[in-house]
Amino acid sequence: MIRDLILGYKSYGNAIRFIGKHKLYYYFLLPIFLFVGIYYLGISLEEWKGQAAQVNSDAGFWIKIWNAIVYGFYTVLAYLVFKFMRYILIIALSPVLSVVSERVEHILTGNKYTFNFKQLIKDIKRTISLSIRNLIWEFGIVYSLYIVIAIFVWVFSIPSEIESYVDTTIAMLIGFYYYGFSFIDYLNERRRLTIPQSVVFVKKHRGFAFALGSVFTVLFHYSNRYFSTAKDDLSSNAFLFVVIFLSIIMSMIPIVTIVAATLGVHELVDLSENQHAYHSKEVDSTVKKVEELSTKQERG
Repeated sequence: MIRDLILGYKSYGNAIRFIGKHKLYYYFLLPIFLFVGIYYLGISLEEWKGQAAQVNSDAGFWIKIWNAIVYGFYTVLAYLVFKFMRYILIIALSPVLSVVSERVEHILTGNKYTFNFKQLIKDIKRTISLSIRNLIWEFGIVYSLYIVIAIFVWVFSIPSEIESYVDTTIAMLIGFYYYGFSFIDYLNERRRLTIPQSVVFVKKHRGFAFALGSVFTVLFHYSNRYFSTAKDDLSSNAFLFVVIFLSIIMSMIPIVTIVAATLGVHELVDLSENQHAYHSKEVDSTVKKVEELSTKQERG
């Protein structure tokens, strides 16, 4: 547990150096646009919710009912976007994260994977299925513990401030494991592990998953928290600058995390031995032999 925990945090430092050494900065571009889009969607939802809440007292009964439905819809949608943003991002970025992970693995081992559109769709479905599974498990455990804590607080009359702090801390700690799991599974998928096999692998290296998820979650949580408070305190121009700045910072988090996950898993299992990949050196050697054979035949 401790060894894997250290490996996880060390992998983040290695990931930053790896990105700089191999100039992988361009992979940050798409997440930046995605973050800006999600922030814009969140702001729009808040505005639409506010508009739906402004009902004229002279409006008819059915107009009031319709506005109440619209208000409820926007409220739920806004809650889902901000509550589950990390999982939404993991799903939305799954093609990019997969490409980045493959690129890092290729640099490390020379491994290559043939592109297959059906496999890409299958990988996206797997990411969605795993994210939903992790989401259910995470919130199931969190809310089960909430009930236990609530009973404990009621019995021993613990102040609400302490209860709130404990609730937040527990939720974040549990999230560390499941978010780290989501990034490790990109490697497990290429190793052709099933989801149950991936669960067993991550449980075995839970410290590594916890370390990956902790950095990702803490940076994401506090950046998003600052965003939520800044929009009420800043002018429109200053807020736009904050959105762009935070989008750049937050776009780095999932990219650096997937690089760290790839480097760490390579230390755990040696990805060069993956039988489901072909090695670029072997392919180059085969191509060279075919070219030499063709040249001999032409001369003959």
